[in-house]
Amino acid sequence: MSITKMKAVTIAGQINEFDNVVEKYVYGRDIHLENAMSVITNSGRITGFDDNNEYDDIAKSAKSILELAKYDVNPKLLTDENMNPEDMKSFIEGISRNIEHERKQDTKLTERIEANNAAISKMELMMNVEVDLSKLFRMEFIHCKFGRIPKTGYKTLVTYLNDIEAFFVKTAEDVTDIWGFYFSPVSKESKVEEVFNSLYFETVEISDDFTGTPYEIKQRLLMENKKLQEEIKENSEKTSKMLSTVTDKLCGIYNLAKKRHQFSEIRRNAVHGDMFFYVVGWMEAKDALKLEKEINASGDVVMFYIEDAKNVKNMQPPTKLKNNPLFKPFEMFVKMYGLPSYNEIDPTPILAITYILFFGIMFGDVGQSLVLAIAGFVVYKVKKMDLGGIIGMVGIAGIISGFIYGSFFGNEEIIPELFGINTLKPMENIMPLLIGTVCMGGVIIIMGIALNIVNMIKARNLGEALFGHNGLAGALFYITVVLFAVNMLGGLGIPGAVFGIMLGVSLLTMYLNEPLTRLIEGKKNLFPSGAMFFVESFFELFEVILSFCTNTISFLRIGAFAVIHVGMMMAVASLSSGGGVGGAVVTVIGNAIVMVLEGLIVAIQVLRLEYYEMFSRYFVGRGKEFISLKDK
Repeated sequence: MSITKMKAVTIAGQINEFDNVVEKYVYGRDIHLENAMSVITNSGRITGFDDNNEYDDIAKSAKSILELAKYDVNPKLLTDENMNPEDMKSFIEGISRNIEHERKQDTKLTERIEANNAAISKMELMMNVEVDLSKLFRMEFIHCKFGRIPKTGYKTLVTYLNDIEAFFVKTAEDVTDIWGFYFSPVSKESKVEEVFNSLYFETVEISDDFTGTPYEIKQRLLMENKKLQEEIKENSEKTSKMLSTVTDKLCGIYNLAKKRHQFSEIRRNAVHGDMFFYVVGWMEAKDALKLEKEINASGDVVMFYIEDAKNVKNMQPPTKLKNNPLFKPFEMFVKMYGLPSYNEIDPTPILAITYILFFGIMFGDVGQSLVLAIAGFVVYKVKKMDLGGIIGMVGIAGIISGFIYGSFFGNEEIIPELFGINTLKPMENIMPLLIGTVCMGGVIIIMGIALNIVNMIKARNLGEALFGHNGLAGALFYITVVLFAVNMLGGLGIPGAVFGIMLGVSLLTMYLNEPLTRLIEGKKNLFPSGAMFFVESFFELFEVILSFCTNTISFLRIGAFAVIHVGMMMAVASLSSGGGVGGAVVTVIGNAIVMVLEGLIVAIQVLRLEYYEMFSRYFVGRGKEFISLKDK
């Protein structure tokens, strides 16, 4: 399914033609390089190239500056080929110093603006004061402080003011606090301060540098902020102008550094003898055949050898997933578990379909799912986040299930009335819903076993495909149990002895998995020495039987969450039953909480089903990612 077909390729040529051949036939290609030293067998007569790759950091530094300048890289621009790394670094460092200088200046200016804004906030608390603040705070015999006091403390303060030598001038207030000045003789400063502190008065520091009334100070600070903002803008324009004069050359340096970095990567992985060099890697089949035609038509003395991945013994083929746009975002979940091996079935389409299905059943609500779908697709479109695409698609599934359940933001009356359809209300059909999800889980488990059999055959592990608990023997056991249950409930008319024989054969086969595998592989000593083999096999078989039961029952959570969703929305409806503005607010907040909280829980529970009940049966995930030379 969806794993790109690979070809192992070997490129060889005369060692004095290495740079020419690499530039013509390797550089810029979609090729995954392998360490040729570990692949080529006559390693005693070959050696690696000496190379110190210092261009990667240069390319990254240049790219970061280009991104800062919002410059679209032109791959055709290339600087002087003779430019050495030191000159590249020197040029980039010169630009970086200018940018860093501008950043430091902007930081200082921004800090001044923030300090001014803090001071302006203080001035706004005393706008009705028409006295020069410097005179207030510099009086010789009167002590003055500005701050805030809780309204509860202020009420008590009013009663104290008659007993202490101080008075308080209120300048502003809000719901909880009152701001103002208090004045007291310098000789009574300590006593008065103790009283104010006991009433939770909090001093607001005012700089001694401020002169004039609060209004005048505010205006000066606003004017200063305007000048500071203009200075920041001028610095930014100056830097932008500087960058505009160097971006083309910087782009050329980036392209050259990236090219030399890729050359270094090729040299690092290549080997050579006295006369010839060898580059080994993997390419998509179509790209390899295209390159073969190109080399054959050129007349160059270059050997190009292609080999099918299945015939390669000493290299693990890399995996390159290739899914359609609908399934591609779900590759994120697959890679979190592990990348499929080259010969494994890509589980992405299966995960995508089942994830969407499970989520839709568990989160069936037209209104809430519509919000998820819109938000998800917007994030996917703007931010290119795979998670956004996933949220969008499961949102659509939730909308479809919502129409089946007849739920619109928890209301189960609107949809039947508007569309005139009979709905399947989860709360009224709990048992059918739970039984249906368990049956669906049984089908999925059988499908997982079938996929594992295919994977084992592709991996040439015939013993596991036939006798393993996720192989043919396991499938026979599980299907027999299911049919036996159906026979007991509905009466298929199959004699009980048939089920007994099928169960006995399947259990015995799984119990003797290892000896039977040795038998078909033609090995001697079928049974390991000692009695522990039989004891261990018994407990392993018991665990397998138990896991079949628990894995099947685990799918109950799909139906259970569909019921829980309705229950949560009933709680929201109950809380908002009062109506009016308050009821509307509760409804909106309740729906938001359910969407976020339950949406997150359902997403995690579905992923758990995918990993533990499905992937554990048929997916190993020990693949090696295809890393193209173009991306290095």
